[in-house]
Amino acid sequence: MKLTIKLIALAFVVSFAACKGSGDKKDGAKTEYAESNKDDANDIVEYNNVLVSYTDKNNDYLKSLDGTLQKISKGLENPTDRFAWIGITSPMSMISINHSKVKPETPPAALSSDDQKFFKDNVAGLSSTMTKIKDTYKALNDYIKAEDWKDDKSAKGKLLVDSIYSMSKKYYAYDDKILAKLEVIGDDAERIILKSHPLKEYIFALKDDKKAVDDFNKLLAENAGKYKAAEAKIKTAYAALEAQNAKHKIMSPPDAKKFPGQDGSFTRFNESFSDYLIEARKIMRDASASGKISDDDGESLVRKQDYMRTAYNNFVD
Repeated sequence: MKLTIKLIALAFVVSFAACKGSGDKKDGAKTEYAESNKDDANDIVEYNNVLVSYTDKNNDYLKSLDGTLQKISKGLENPTDRFAWIGITSPMSMISINHSKVKPETPPAALSSDDQKFFKDNVAGLSSTMTKIKDTYKALNDYIKAEDWKDDKSAKGKLLVDSIYSMSKKYYAYDDKILAKLEVIGDDAERIILKSHPLKEYIFALKDDKKAVDDFNKLLAENAGKYKAAEAKIKTAYAALEAQNAKHKIMSPPDAKKFPGQDGSFTRFNESFSDYLIEARKIMRDASASGKISDDDGESLVRKQDYMRTAYNNFVD
């Protein structure tokens, strides 16, 4: 058993510190924040960035934990084997350096009272669940170090592993809710900040690309175990992704003299999108034959999407 594969909505950091603008209502706006002033919009975007960085750190820990738990589970099945506990290392928890005064648990006053409560409640739930996961893993690690599996034939160890998996699903439920809300709120705030940005045409193109990939990943995740039933819909969505990538690849890159390095960053994002499509095509072919998307294939696609995120962030930073 593995931790839930995060095929859905990897969040993207946004950085438009040099932008100026004031808020006019935009077509397609989803929230009241489309009418925010530039200061409120910047506060919302800063909170978005802090919260994304915080969840990224947690998700990196859970990815590392997943590999460790798989090895431990195998060891608990045959703990007396001399190779049972070789190569098991504790998951890495990266130190998060936050230079902003904004904290994940303290949403800005620019948000409505309902949205402030939403983030306070869900961030608290997210943080509490992560703390419980780490505490349970410590108990599991102590159990193995003390060789307590000799007393109960691995019974408690297996229960601890199952408990971590269960709590991880709860964590990801909070994570999905938070990132989905950020996607809606942040988009309107970003558009205010981007109103007079000289590269807004490119940034909107990249934003549209990453949103389309998020939606495609969600479609795959929803049908990972029943691929054939949704194959026609998935192929149609994939064709739309290819067309979108082709359209943006032929855009003339930003003027290198006016925006040094941005031409290369724009090209690298489009290349990372193309690499994602190549991986998706291979996975779709395999899933068509097997009837499902494997965990390994899902993780491979997540890595390709993560490269897109890095390329996007390099462009907007």
